[in-house]
Amino acid sequence: MALPDRKAQAPDRKALAKAIEDLLLASGAELDSETRETPARVAKAFAEDLLDGYAQDAVAALRTSLVPAPRRGELVIVSQIDFHAMCPHHLLPYKGTAAVGYVADQWLVGFGKIAEATDALAHRLILQEQLVHRLCESVMAALSPLGAGVVIAAEHGCMQVRGPMRRQSRVTVEAWAGVFEKDPELRHSLARRAEG
Repeated sequence: MALPDRKAQAPDRKALAKAIEDLLLASGAELDSETRETPARVAKAFAEDLLDGYAQDAVAALRTSLVPAPRRGELVIVSQIDFHAMCPHHLLPYKGTAAVGYVADQWLVGFGKIAEATDALAHRLILQEQLVHRLCESVMAALSPLGAGVVIAAEHGCMQVRGPMRRQSRVTVEAWAGVFEKDPELRHSLARRAEG
């Protein structure tokens, strides 16, 4: 799965507000004292909190804090990175944690930048399966490590409040690149930390 080559672009708040107003009216709701400001509030939430990843570039975020690695082959894992995202199928949120690991070659990256890259990709309409692969690809593209792995576990609104109605369900998806693909011990080490 290749990283998208579309340029980063912020959501259009005015168009979002109009679409939310149309959605409210189409659903049978009235724009009264309780809902009159809802289109603007929802547009703000989408633009600033839920879909702001469209204005960000995960690879660029990672590249802003590269430092030379003191040793080649060092395993780095950042786990319990909490995130939220939006399912593109039902426009419902899902939330969970990510564990990101890489085996350094020439570069290390600031831990906070891994969280920033996670949000840059998660704050979009994106399937969990796409998110895990794009985050792994972003780490590979930005750091050129010997390998990278990402494990994401999440609870999905579309599983909990509609359809299957499974409130306790959790979905785990993994992506591996480079030495992680060939080394089960590296995969196990990252997956173990992803569990908490």
